[in-house]
Amino acid sequence: MEEFDKNHNIKLIVDEWGPSYKAGSEATPGDILEQTPTLRDAVFAGMTLDTFNRHPEKVAMANSAQLINCLNSLYLAHEDRFVITPVGRVFEMYVAHMGNQAVRTNFAAPQVHYDRDGKPASFWGLQGSASLANKKLILTVVNPHVSEARLTEIAIRGAAAKAGTISVLTNSDIHAHNTFDQPDILVPKKNKIDVYGSTLVHEFPPASVSALEIELV
Repeated sequence: MEEFDKNHNIKLIVDEWGPSYKAGSEATPGDILEQTPTLRDAVFAGMTLDTFNRHPEKVAMANSAQLINCLNSLYLAHEDRFVITPVGRVFEMYVAHMGNQAVRTNFAAPQVHYDRDGKPASFWGLQGSASLANKKLILTVVNPHVSEARLTEIAIRGAAAKAGTISVLTNSDIHAHNTFDQPDILVPKKNKIDVYGSTLVHEFPPASVSALEIELV
């Protein structure tokens, strides 16, 4: 594409992204497409949305698969019962990016090491994306490690912060999920965050998706 489209006029469309697992978690026994999204899927969704956000000049459209009662769905419904899945909660958190100007983010954190089919493997330990609307900076961050928190210093270049809030979606169980009877097992918890001029310090819990809203001076 770099060779034939140097001005990046052609954009990418990512169709039906999302994880698919072995049978066992489906809402209706025997229907493998009705897998129940868990915190693991929420973390995956945050990782994916941040990837798209970091490349707005390349990605024109990306579609989650699916919307309801299916793989990676945002909602579950049956007759008169309805619940928002952990993936749906992540989409709620990332709405704050819509219509904003994407800004560059750089992350540095210890890598996650794990066993992949009997062989050692690793991937990044903290990642996210940022956008700006007037004097409000939106920063979404994913910590994919299932057991280790990440104490992090956030440096804002070219501006200073006067206030901030953070919404965090997490649970001690990576397989935690919302059900019709318990719809609020996984919902974002919002709190104020301490700011010190152009620097913020926050500890991102294990297996978490976070959304920061920072008011700039």
